[in-house]
Amino acid sequence: MKTHLTPAVAVIVMVLRSLPAAGVVVDFEDLTVPPAGYFNGDPGSLSPGDEVTQPWTSGGAAFANTYGIDADFVFPYWSGFAYSDVVDTTTNTFENQYAAYPGSGYQSATYAVAFDDAAAITLPSPSTVSGFRIANTTYGYLTMQDGDIYGFTQPLSAGGWFLVTATGSLGGTSTGSAEFYLADLRGDSPPGLVADWGWFDLSGLGTVDAVSFAFTGSDVGPFGLNTPAYFALDDFTYSATVPEPGTWAVCAAAAVAGLTGWRIRRRIAC
Repeated sequence: MKTHLTPAVAVIVMVLRSLPAAGVVVDFEDLTVPPAGYFNGDPGSLSPGDEVTQPWTSGGAAFANTYGIDADFVFPYWSGFAYSDVVDTTTNTFENQYAAYPGSGYQSATYAVAFDDAAAITLPSPSTVSGFRIANTTYGYLTMQDGDIYGFTQPLSAGGWFLVTATGSLGGTSTGSAEFYLADLRGDSPPGLVADWGWFDLSGLGTVDAVSFAFTGSDVGPFGLNTPAYFALDDFTYSATVPEPGTWAVCAAAAVAGLTGWRIRRRIAC
């Protein structure tokens, strides 16, 4: 037997289907990692001087990414987010920029890597963000611990720190910010360098449609921050907000109108 929905029920079903699902945990396991062990936005078709800005998506969220090739020196560059399954906890060079220091994702293989202040996440609809798992990259951790092999950055000493700040926004207006120290050598009993996955609580940002990130630290030189501006991310967790009362009011009005019209048509038909 074929079931026919009344106009009222059809309207409600249509509206409910248009609402995003709640309780999403973005663990990046829906992505296919290239043989290189990471994806940094390279489309494989650029020439020197070309640049492409194109976010990639996972779990419904869009992760900002820019990739280009320098016109003069013909070297590739990227910013925003990459995703990776690289396992390397010992190599302290720029070439190992895609490795999470814990050695893998948080209870999974694949994770994301944020680089530079261009890192931002756009959500499919206004949502609350619980937070995500955060860790140092191998390159960042070993540089803060030992300095880099190029002699550009010295190890962090007493009083040193490295901070990631997350800022939420809704419709382009800031909703607040939260902080996470990936290194903190201040005080008498400092936490030190973060060696494992921690939890970055973003619940205080309220309802947002985007989250952006910024890097600051104590090791600053003529060209800005010396500490490599990276962090690893996994299990980004967000939930669509409950529709505003006005949305339910529209649903109710449409349902009443549909039901009334349906009854009138039934009477005429009889």
